[in-house]
Amino acid sequence: MSTRLSVDPHFRPTVARDEAPVPPRAMAQSAQKGNRRRAWPRWTRPALKAALMMTPLLGVVGAAGWAWKQDTFAETTGAMRDSLIAASAGAGFAVGDVLVEGRTETDRDAILRVLGVRRGDPILAIDLADAKERLEGLPWVSGAAVERRLPDILYVRLSERQPMAIWQHDRKFTVIDREGRPLADATDLARRGNERIETLPHVVGANAPAQVPKLLAALDKVPSVREKVTAATWVSDRRWDLKLNNGVVVKLPEGGMTVALRQLAELDASGRVLEREIVAIDLRQPDRAVLQTSATAVLPWTEEENKKKPGKKT
Repeated sequence: MSTRLSVDPHFRPTVARDEAPVPPRAMAQSAQKGNRRRAWPRWTRPALKAALMMTPLLGVVGAAGWAWKQDTFAETTGAMRDSLIAASAGAGFAVGDVLVEGRTETDRDAILRVLGVRRGDPILAIDLADAKERLEGLPWVSGAAVERRLPDILYVRLSERQPMAIWQHDRKFTVIDREGRPLADATDLARRGNERIETLPHVVGANAPAQVPKLLAALDKVPSVREKVTAATWVSDRRWDLKLNNGVVVKLPEGGMTVALRQLAELDASGRVLEREIVAIDLRQPDRAVLQTSATAVLPWTEEENKKKPGKKT
């Protein structure tokens, strides 16, 4: 049986005369201090912090030791590594942005596709060496460097190949670099408004790109001729015919291109040969230059045009 108790609000307890007196203030304060929780020593907090930091490490060491005995060390450490990397993303070490420097022609989407990273991926999980190798496999890229800028930036620095010519073959126009390596479709670049390709010379011939390095090396030694070249045709898979900006065709020999080009430069400097009414200069003979003035001279450019016109033979 329960009983509800009520308290009279006007009730005041009285103290009997024989009760003990109230202790002095100093004694009361001392008693209160005694009732408080005892303070920890100063060294307690650093010790606890160190213990918390060492606990995961001890767990890893213990697990590694157990795995060593069970002959599963590699698998266990790999799993632990993957777990730690996954946890690092939650701690802020995740891809937040990709910073690229040195990009002029390389497509932005192609870079991201090759890297294979997305925002939020663990940045520590990226294989930098593999990313570098894949970037250097892109047509425009000649060299790449990939770095982590912790906590959340993946930094990429590119070195791009320089376009040197447009290769015309099978009704296609392909931009190639100095080594003759295909870089991009010239028509597509022109459609996107790339004005740079309009200044590139054309090369014609099935195997022309493989011979471009030798041609460019020879032209580099004779700048006065190089700046006038607008096109080059690889003839019979043996030699080059050059077309200059004034329409004159220069027939180079199979060997000794540099010597022939220097001969042409000397002729033009002394007699202004390239300003005359000529259609071709034949330099295939080492001891002389033959000037062709007839408009009916057979040239590689007219040969290509005549092949396209039915009923006309050359």
